[in-house]
Amino acid sequence: MTAFNTHSYTRPVLVVLALAMLMFVTASLAEEDEPFVVKRAVFNLDESMLMLDLEFDSHIPDFIAIAIDQGFAVPLMFEIEIRSEKPYWVDDKVVSLKQQYMLHYQPMLDSFVVLDVNTAERHYFDERKAAVQFIELVYNYPMLDINNLAADKNYYARVRFGIDSDELPLPLQSSWFWDSDWDLQSEWYEWEVRRPAS
Repeated sequence: MTAFNTHSYTRPVLVVLALAMLMFVTASLAEEDEPFVVKRAVFNLDESMLMLDLEFDSHIPDFIAIAIDQGFAVPLMFEIEIRSEKPYWVDDKVVSLKQQYMLHYQPMLDSFVVLDVNTAERHYFDERKAAVQFIELVYNYPMLDINNLAADKNYYARVRFGIDSDELPLPLQSSWFWDSDWDLQSEWYEWEVRRPAS
């Protein structure tokens, strides 16, 4: 009678399980490494005005969530540029804009507040998640008149989203209180800008 070596069957299973665990841990680390992602960016044309639609994805790290819940105003922003391509040289920056927000918790109102720094408008939410989701979606944001773009040049836009580290409150800048990196932005997301055919 032939004896079966059970180790020869269990070893491949263990290897597969180990690989699956490694993939899970790697995916988790990748998510932690990218707390902010630009999911979608597109221009729509309203007559001659370029209007911007954006969608971001946020996985707020725990240390930032704690700061917000403790009442610190955490600055978030998206930066957008329109550039014209220049062969063999640095591309020209046609438009550069920063949209700034302040997100904090107001205990007296038991609300999370999003301050639109550019317009001074305040928006109130019962949950932090809802406040973050409000910032993650941008519709019909006016950029510039399409007639300002030359017909004989190639243009592209790029945008990124994240913490506005230049505007951090002083207590959040101190590594004595926060042993974490606050300089967190997404990668630049690029897309082509085309003038409509005349």
